[in-house]
Amino acid sequence: MRAALTPPRIDSSDVLLRIIAAWERGTHTLDFLLDRHLKSSGLEPGQRAQITDRAANWARGRGAAKYLLEQKLRKPPSKLPEAARRLLELAVCRILFEERTPKEIIASQAVDDIRERAGNSLAGVANAVLRSLTRGDFAWPDAGEDPAGFLAATTSHPKWIIERWLSRWDYERTRQQVLWDNARPAIWMRGNRLRGDTSWPEGRLREADIDFEQHQDFDGYFKLQGSLYPDAAALVQAGDFSIQDPSASLAIRLLNPQPGMKILDLCAAPGGKTTQMAELGGNEAVIVAVDKSPHRLEKLKESMQRLGIGGVVTVAADGCTFDSQRSAFGLFDAVLVDAPCSGLGVLARRADLRWRRQPEEIAELAQLQLELLRAGSRCLRPGGCLIYSTCTIEPEENEQVVLNFIHESDSFDLDDASFNISPHFFTGPGQVLTVSPRDQVDGVFAARLMRRK
Repeated sequence: MRAALTPPRIDSSDVLLRIIAAWERGTHTLDFLLDRHLKSSGLEPGQRAQITDRAANWARGRGAAKYLLEQKLRKPPSKLPEAARRLLELAVCRILFEERTPKEIIASQAVDDIRERAGNSLAGVANAVLRSLTRGDFAWPDAGEDPAGFLAATTSHPKWIIERWLSRWDYERTRQQVLWDNARPAIWMRGNRLRGDTSWPEGRLREADIDFEQHQDFDGYFKLQGSLYPDAAALVQAGDFSIQDPSASLAIRLLNPQPGMKILDLCAAPGGKTTQMAELGGNEAVIVAVDKSPHRLEKLKESMQRLGIGGVVTVAADGCTFDSQRSAFGLFDAVLVDAPCSGLGVLARRADLRWRRQPEEIAELAQLQLELLRAGSRCLRPGGCLIYSTCTIEPEENEQVVLNFIHESDSFDLDDASFNISPHFFTGPGQVLTVSPRDQVDGVFAARLMRRK
């Protein structure tokens, strides 16, 4: 009888290194790469969770790691073999930002990995560097002489972002923001309103013995005490809940979807706001969900099926030119423009984005956002509402875009309806902005404009 073949052992470090290499060489987001590589990895759930955690830790800390390695190495880190450099960066990020594992163990694990992949010579270098860092034998920029450089290095942010924030905030407000960006993001679950009122999800979570917290400003949202463990994931898969930060609901609350409304979601995918509108409309609103990416629209369709949502028509099209197709749909009662943006309000949740963005993109994105608002406005009936939202905290992409749109339009005004949104979110009539360190949610902006009749 032939002996059963033993499947080859999958090295989780190899998978993590492949993900980091793909991120460095391409343009995909870290979340996309984690999803693509881990689905086909054959790794156990615990191993996949560890890789996800360490990849996010690397994305948060790679700037600080580079700063320290440039101090400690005789030649630039870029001159090292790529695998050795990445392993060193991963180890430094863990030493700086991981609290659960003793620093000495992190250093020993990294040295062993580098010895296996790059030989004894580089392992010796890594050992000297990492042992020095575990002892705290390093220096940061002087906070008094160079506050931007100090915050950029110690909190691992591009210096241009720090300088931008210091130009409009004081030092302490900036420090609070960058510390928020480096904290582990909370996992929030939104109850499916099609299954019951806002009290129903709480009972469902208690039945499943899942620990959670609630937010006084966001009914129907529940923050998990820890990671998305299997019992909670099962409730999401069953369609009882969606994963969504509460801040995303502010734009939908300003839109106030109702049964029978005809709504255009101009930048819909991946669909968290689309599905929330459908739920609040009792599955009786007519929603046209538009996005440039057919692949991302498939993700939306999967969510709709999971949640039991109907009445949504998906259209793969460019939001800037969709109004040329409006004859097929007529005018809408409400239009949501959840515009592409710099994402500087969600750097805790998308840590790698800080390294993708460049300062000149802010103005480029503001122009695109204005074009999308124009396109959305052409699809709206007189008396209808136009909602503009972003996940950035930059005024040029938020208030300034709205102001520019109003100035060039002779038919739109900001509307001061509050829809029971807490007053501290409002920065002016019809405009809301979250402050993450204060509100403990992602940084977002939304505005409600009304088309005159």
